[in-house]
Amino acid sequence: MKAICVVPKFDEPTEYSSKWNEKLRTSIGGQGEFILLLMADAIRENAEESLKNNPDVMLIHYDHGNEDRLIGQDRRAVVDLVNVALLKDREVYNMNCLSAKTLGKAAYKDGCRAYWGYIREVAFTTDVEEDFCEAFNYGLLLRVQGKSWKECLELTKEKMTQIIEDLVKRGNVIGAMCLVQDRDALRCWEKDTEIPTEPCPVSRAIANLFGYRVLTKLRRFRDKLKAVG
Repeated sequence: MKAICVVPKFDEPTEYSSKWNEKLRTSIGGQGEFILLLMADAIRENAEESLKNNPDVMLIHYDHGNEDRLIGQDRRAVVDLVNVALLKDREVYNMNCLSAKTLGKAAYKDGCRAYWGYIREVAFTTDVEEDFCEAFNYGLLLRVQGKSWKECLELTKEKMTQIIEDLVKRGNVIGAMCLVQDRDALRCWEKDTEIPTEPCPVSRAIANLFGYRVLTKLRRFRDKLKAVG
């Protein structure tokens, strides 16, 4: 497996996510070849160059995310709805908040082979961060073993459930609640999954005609109008 790792580190959450990514790479060991964009190197220009020069190579992103973007070291997007075409014909594995909600769907519709990520915020507790590390890394370790993405998703959710039950037995209810949220938000958009359509016919039509980027801008404008009102 060859992969581009985009891993910023600029605040407390990314201190942990960068640590987990390092452990992921160590666990994969000789089965992986990594192009590392760490900390100061984890910016849009470097990510775009690496993606353009390495077609079909997996992208791994461990950091903050939003509905329509993956965040870099300088808080700018490294991948968003503007350059999402760079994800075509590749697999993407994320440990970040929200990016599967809009960006992941757009990437898959643009030809991304598989997009692993979360449709809501990712939560964890630092007192049992090793358990969260195991849960967040589990899917890619299965993929390296040759499992299909569908199997990776099913087995990762099973593993998360096991960890949740163990946390409850250990009396860590808050940690268990956080991991329940993460498990239920985890998605993998690929050939064996059906991406839900927009429930609103108008939103669905806008997304189909103009793409998710336009739909997201319209939603943000709507939300601003609501705030003003």
